[in-house]
Amino acid sequence: MSTSTKSHLVLAVYASVFSLGILGKAHWDFALLFGLSIFMAYQWLEERRNHWIYLLLAGVTSVFYVYLLSPFSAGFVLYCCLGLLVYSYEKGIKWRKIPFLKPVFISLCWFALGIGIPKFALYGQIPIQDFSHILLFMILAIVEDLEDRAVDEGHIKTIPMYLTKMETEALIAFWLFSYLALSNRIDLFSERLDIKILSIVLTSAPLIYFIYLKKSENINHRYFDFILLLIGMLHLLV
Repeated sequence: MSTSTKSHLVLAVYASVFSLGILGKAHWDFALLFGLSIFMAYQWLEERRNHWIYLLLAGVTSVFYVYLLSPFSAGFVLYCCLGLLVYSYEKGIKWRKIPFLKPVFISLCWFALGIGIPKFALYGQIPIQDFSHILLFMILAIVEDLEDRAVDEGHIKTIPMYLTKMETEALIAFWLFSYLALSNRIDLFSERLDIKILSIVLTSAPLIYFIYLKKSENINHRYFDFILLLIGMLHLLV
């Protein structure tokens, strides 16, 4: 198993736990499909061979979404549109190269698949507070762009290209702090030790990640993905 495949499997687990925390334990099926979809999408974009395997997995996943959503629902239509976006990431319209669009599309895709589609299918609406998670997905996308800054330079216009490294680091830390400040699950004074520990770690996360960005010459954006697991666990515990 390649390093990238292992990395994408870990990301899929983080994504599933995050979605499970937001949706609730009873809706593990949507959370599991979200993680599987994330794995397929990133493998499709990373691997240059065996694409038929991921197309087959996408077909299987679509069958389960048809079962959960119905083929004529708005949610399933949106799911199909997200699949087309993944396919056209580097082919056709190649929206990856459209200035500033990449992190916006990625964050909206994550939100739609992990939160928006399931919540609308289950409750007929998406609570306003859930839209704050778009900011988290945007942060993770910008961190990845910061990691790829040297590679993207001269080819793709991303947000870190128009800011200095210090400004990008400050933006990431500030947005992460803002996102966590909006959370109603963090409880530093909880009587439960597990909730208190997770709350302390998440409260410290903006500072920890800011120091990491400042001190590390080679950034690994996968370290930031770990926050998905922590947030999901906190939601499951509260």
